[in-house]
Amino acid sequence: MTPFLYKTAELFYSHYGNELYRYTFVFPNRRAGFFFQKYLAEIAAKPLFSPSIVTIQELFASLSPYRPADKIKMLVMLYDYFGKVSGSDESFDDFLYWGEMLLNDFNDVDKYMADAKQLFRNVQDLRSMDDDLTHLTEKQIEAIRRFWTNFMPVGESETKKKFQETWQILYELYSSFRAGLQEKGLAYEGMLFREVAERARTGDLDYTVNEIGLGREGIPDRREKREGLQSECYIFVGLNALTPAETVLLEHLKNRGIADFYWDYESPQVKDSQNRASLWVNENLRRFPSRFIIQDEEDDGAKTSIEVVGIPSGVGQAKHVTQILSRLIESGDISDPEEAINTAIVLPEEGLLLPVLYSIPGEVGKINVTMGYGLSYSSISALMEHIAALQRNIRESDGQMMFYHRDVLLILNHPLVYNSAKEEAAALKTYILTNNRIVVSQAEFPPYPLFRMIFRPLTGWRDIFEYIKNILTFIYGILTAEKYDVEVMDESVRLAYPKQEREAADSTRPADMAQGTGIGSEEDKEHGSQAVDLEREFIVQYHKTVTRLQDTLHSAKNMSTDTCFRLLKKLAHSISVAFSGEPLSGLQVMGVLETRAIDFENLIILSMNEGVFPLKDPVNSFIPFTLRKGFGLPVYEHQDSIYAYHFYRMISRAKRVFMLYDTRTEEMQTGEVSRYFYQLKYLYSDYFDISERVVAYDVAAPEILPVSVAKTPEVLRKLDAFRRGGESFLSASLINNYINCPLQFYFTAVEGLYEEDEVRESVESDLFGSIFHKLMEKIYGRYKNKTVTPDVLTSIAKDNVLLTKLLEEAFAEHYFKQKEDPRPLMGQHYLIGEILRSYVKQTLETDKQFAPFEFVGAEYRFGQETPYRVNDELSVNFKGIIDRIDRVGDSYRIIDYKTGTGTTDFKQVADLFDGSKPNRPYQILQVFVYALFYAREYPGVQLSPAIYYLRSIFNDPSAAVTCNKRPIPDISVFMDEFQSLFNDSLAEIFNPEIPFAQTKNTKNCQWCAFKEICNR
Repeated sequence: MTPFLYKTAELFYSHYGNELYRYTFVFPNRRAGFFFQKYLAEIAAKPLFSPSIVTIQELFASLSPYRPADKIKMLVMLYDYFGKVSGSDESFDDFLYWGEMLLNDFNDVDKYMADAKQLFRNVQDLRSMDDDLTHLTEKQIEAIRRFWTNFMPVGESETKKKFQETWQILYELYSSFRAGLQEKGLAYEGMLFREVAERARTGDLDYTVNEIGLGREGIPDRREKREGLQSECYIFVGLNALTPAETVLLEHLKNRGIADFYWDYESPQVKDSQNRASLWVNENLRRFPSRFIIQDEEDDGAKTSIEVVGIPSGVGQAKHVTQILSRLIESGDISDPEEAINTAIVLPEEGLLLPVLYSIPGEVGKINVTMGYGLSYSSISALMEHIAALQRNIRESDGQMMFYHRDVLLILNHPLVYNSAKEEAAALKTYILTNNRIVVSQAEFPPYPLFRMIFRPLTGWRDIFEYIKNILTFIYGILTAEKYDVEVMDESVRLAYPKQEREAADSTRPADMAQGTGIGSEEDKEHGSQAVDLEREFIVQYHKTVTRLQDTLHSAKNMSTDTCFRLLKKLAHSISVAFSGEPLSGLQVMGVLETRAIDFENLIILSMNEGVFPLKDPVNSFIPFTLRKGFGLPVYEHQDSIYAYHFYRMISRAKRVFMLYDTRTEEMQTGEVSRYFYQLKYLYSDYFDISERVVAYDVAAPEILPVSVAKTPEVLRKLDAFRRGGESFLSASLINNYINCPLQFYFTAVEGLYEEDEVRESVESDLFGSIFHKLMEKIYGRYKNKTVTPDVLTSIAKDNVLLTKLLEEAFAEHYFKQKEDPRPLMGQHYLIGEILRSYVKQTLETDKQFAPFEFVGAEYRFGQETPYRVNDELSVNFKGIIDRIDRVGDSYRIIDYKTGTGTTDFKQVADLFDGSKPNRPYQILQVFVYALFYAREYPGVQLSPAIYYLRSIFNDPSAAVTCNKRPIPDISVFMDEFQSLFNDSLAEIFNPEIPFAQTKNTKNCQWCAFKEICNR
């Protein structure tokens, strides 16, 4: 395989030798120019003056008097002109989205030399478009007429009127915007291309530049400088999809006899007229023929090997690269792993860059990354998005600025912040969770410098720039101190440190990967330092981005902080952090566009999914599709042809091609391999040796193995904490857990596992129950050991002032976690409070059927002092809280409140301990346990169990527990059997022979926090 650029270099050296320096070679990208120079040096085998190497964009820029304009600055200018032309008072925030579309449309109009006046102005009267359409083809004219016929039916409509009004200003906006840029000596790329092309049409690309310098005694002096075409001959190599502006320039240079053209159209697929890759082949060869002939290589009959691998993961694709590279090294297809320049990894998705770099095996000595890594993928960019959300959600309350807890926690958990202030961040997180702080006031943040910088409100969008730069500088200082193992004592030192160390820090970038060994290997002792370097480089680039935006927007008018943050995000999205290294040695890691005109023996292409390669990127345009097509502007088919050419040209000289794609089907991802593979398989199979396979992760098992935990000496030691003299206590709810699932009991009671605490933004069922319990405790607490009559219950229910006060106190203690600061309930809390009020009143109404009764106590605690004796060998610590005890006649009622629904009836006592039953009445077991322990403290009393289910209390006010629908006036008749079964359950928990096994009743797993451990 002889690379196209090598053959081109060989051809020109044979004709011009040492005189090549007089020529200018024009390539589609700079990378192609580097490889051309490399091949030229190899062919010459001696020193020689290099010809000029430029890209097509650089050529146009060198021929234009204008400088490329910053996109953000252009948006601000376009907004100003839009206001003047339209008289609209639309805000910049609303204008931003479609302002970008207009910029893209103006760029296309100029690059494709479209008649802007015809396109933008002749809308009101369709016949006026027929006046002069000589510059259009019949197909274009038909497309335009078809659009207006379909869009403008007979009659008027509001949509039609608004569309016409908007379009009436576009030409004036286009013209005035261009004039404004010209006054400043600026241009967008399409405008720059058009200016050069239009002067090329006049036959003179030389022009005069007015340049201001300083004359004698420092007085400004305007002088003229002649510039223009500087080379004897321009040689265009490896181009393909030419815009009309480029075509005009190339025609002009050809007609002057100072241009030559070389097209990489050797691939049979590219030359196939049925393949979209061939769209421009015949036209380019006809209009721009080559002066010399590059001979096609003779076909040796060897087919290109193509292996297509489906992998259900993006990172899995990166990991598979390791196997491919190792195989190529072992087989000798990569003869020198230290160099490996004949091998390229192509990434249509730049987000896979870091996973790929970490997956390259250690045998590969040098790595050259040509595509850069998007700044938007960096952790500092993610932190800035969290900060933007924080500022967006700031609210003022009682004269204090309040920050939403989710935004605060996201920032505190971010590695760059957490690692900068571990203790402070952990303490603040604990404070927020413990006190259920839905919003955090500015005064509640600890006086740590970084927190003072981040958690403060911005007064306007202009404050954003210094605000962010201070944060970036501080974090940079922390990372620099970490890298050089310097202890940073206070804020002033932290802020000064980056400036002192910037030069030294920037000289040790992680981008020196061309010198590294296998990234991510355990042997790489400097990996931690490289990670710090990478973070620091991203921070430096982000700082530059902020400064650039600040300079661009210095003359901008009103803007919201949200829009400014959006502009910053957009600008960061366009920035790539370049990786340094020797570009002409080592394994090449590049994007699709970087492969133009370059050939490799081994190609590894990732993300070969439909919609990714080729990219499915619909054009966001104000100009409808048929009008774009009619005026010769690029449409989807144009983009599709460009990608097809890139693909087939890229693989045309490769010996081995590996295509990896993601087989997952989720959200917008189809899991479908690219159409290019099917074209290779069914249309071009004679040219390739194709194999395909899918790498599947065997995550399924023939059966889900049961999970159990044996009672090892270590587990038994932990269980001893529940024995007499230990520090832990069993409870009725833990016994219910054990009966439902012994394994769940092990996780929660023995190992102490629990779900992570979260700030409660709403009153959930458990919190609802806690507030209700507190209300009933407060209401009846005033009547302890007193008789409660129906009149008393009625007066309590009518006392809304009292109930409101108690509601506010209960919310303050259990929800707001500020017991000493009750506050009026508002919004959602008010509604929940009213629901609780209705439950309280209905509970009081239910209690009337038992009145008069004596209230004995609420939240009665038992068991803390006296261990419970199970048998001769076992005594355990047991405790609990009885919601309420009252006495009706001679019987004491043991009452439990439940916020949900349930039953108050059971068939037999054994059912209470049968965990296999789908609807085991666990609530009844709980109230029986309460009765058992109350009877131990007060033997001889007559006990009657009752359960108040709040959800059914309006429909079924009966609260007494029954057995086979018969009331239980005295629970003692069941207590012997209950206590025996209860003791058996306790003894089983401590039995070393019985493991903690998972439940057989899978219904118990529905809401279990540990069900993923059991694969249930």
